[in-house]
Amino acid sequence: MKKALMALLLVAALAAGCVTIVAPPASPAPAETPPAAYQPPPVTPAPAQVPEPSFNLPEVAVFNVAPGNIVSGNFATLTWEVRNAYDVEIEPGLSIIRPQGSQPVNPPFTTTYRLMATNDRGSILATTTLTVSGVPPTIDTPVVKSFTANPPVISRGGSSILSWRTVGGSSASIDKGVGTVSGEGITQVSPTATTTYMLTVTSPDGAQFQTVTVNVR
Repeated sequence: MKKALMALLLVAALAAGCVTIVAPPASPAPAETPPAAYQPPPVTPAPAQVPEPSFNLPEVAVFNVAPGNIVSGNFATLTWEVRNAYDVEIEPGLSIIRPQGSQPVNPPFTTTYRLMATNDRGSILATTTLTVSGVPPTIDTPVVKSFTANPPVISRGGSSILSWRTVGGSSASIDKGVGTVSGEGITQVSPTATTTYMLTVTSPDGAQFQTVTVNVR
């Protein structure tokens, strides 16, 4: 009995020594995901600023007086042509008028006529001057052949070119800071508000004046 018990213990010991406990394999650590690169939010471009087309404003195609120099009591003819306007006024002496026409005028003294053309986009000012003297003009009396602004309408900060041509004068000048000029030429101006420039040409036999307006929008 004792021998059988010993044998049983020996078998149990041998069995215990042969048993190997195998631990389950360790699970691999999860791979680290690199942080996503920063993506800035999309930028929506601002809408382009489209300037208002100037042709939507009224256009003064013609505004002049002829002759530009008369003796007091005589007549000259004021002529105008305006496009794209629903209201046209000429001062002094004329009220509401047609967009195109002519009118005899005989002011007693030198007069600057102002034409205002208006539509729903704004107004345009044009000017012309009739020189009235007390004696008949002679061959040596100065004459302003032309005085223009191109373009007649500018944006604030823009420029316009004044050009003129005179004959028979010994001196000429333009106001509003332009100063003394030759009898024919051009100059650049950059007014900050609508401005009327006056050209004065003189000689020993008289003087003549003419104006032009640069509209600033």
